[in-house]
Amino acid sequence: MAVTGASGYLASALIDALQESSAHILRVSRRDLPPVSGAEILRADVRTSDCWEKIVSIADVIFHLAGNTSVYAAAKNPADSLNSTVLPITHLVAAVQAARHRRRVVFASTATVYGLTNDLPVTEDTEPKPITNYDLHKLFAERQLEMATKQGLLEGVSLRLANVYGPSSSKSSSVDRGVLNRITMMALQGVDLQLYGDGKYIRDYIYIDDVVRAFMVAGEEKRVVGQSFNVASGKGITVREIFRLVAEKAEEVTGKSLCVENVPWPPGADPIEFRNFVADVTSFQNFADWRPMINLNEGVNRMIEHFSNNIKSGSVRP
Repeated sequence: MAVTGASGYLASALIDALQESSAHILRVSRRDLPPVSGAEILRADVRTSDCWEKIVSIADVIFHLAGNTSVYAAAKNPADSLNSTVLPITHLVAAVQAARHRRRVVFASTATVYGLTNDLPVTEDTEPKPITNYDLHKLFAERQLEMATKQGLLEGVSLRLANVYGPSSSKSSSVDRGVLNRITMMALQGVDLQLYGDGKYIRDYIYIDDVVRAFMVAGEEKRVVGQSFNVASGKGITVREIFRLVAEKAEEVTGKSLCVENVPWPPGADPIEFRNFVADVTSFQNFADWRPMINLNEGVNRMIEHFSNNIKSGSVRP
């Protein structure tokens, strides 16, 4: 098995889980990685063909999590976003075709490919209407995998992830990702929380352990091949409600009263920030026998405990 973007937030958690079930894992990253028992390191750039030739020569199942993770970075430099998201899939398909042996490829896509949705919950039958470069490029990558799957070159599966939260051995490098993790750490450090706007927008938060299980199932289940699936909790909550929940639970631990303050949106906020989203996850449940196991209350409790222990031990990185 191979995991690209191995130094990242989600990939780190996936690798930890795969270590318990896989004899050999190839960790692929442009960054230096600490050694891990039972895992090989490939320091390479997924934007190059040589990287994918090496991956395909080793792994039959590829979890592709590398690439740009920021809406704002993609808006600032669309070419870089295109090269980090779409070009790797092009090289992957070429490498698999040259090897003449099909590989399972599980791609980390995003639920924001649907754009600004009106009817909730959102099913996979809803037509994607990206409104950002980031989401457009994710959709391009999905379509490349679908086409290669139909051509019999590989077995592609795309997972459209909602708002992922929860502790990992790494953290998101993008300022517009991992918001729930960051505010939890801030609240535990006694910092009042600032909420952009009125906080009435609805989000679907999915705990990282449930997402990791989704990837592992998608790497094995034959019925999911050639499709894109929502991976979410299927439950909606307003942003203000989740901020208040985190503040209340942090207060129980620290004994310090916290304020959730409404502040104006910063200039240049992308319209995708103002979406309402709740996913219908029955399709993936039916095809893969997967379902979210950790509800939001339990997930926040787990985060509170994890980050509290980090603070006590002197390690404050969420």
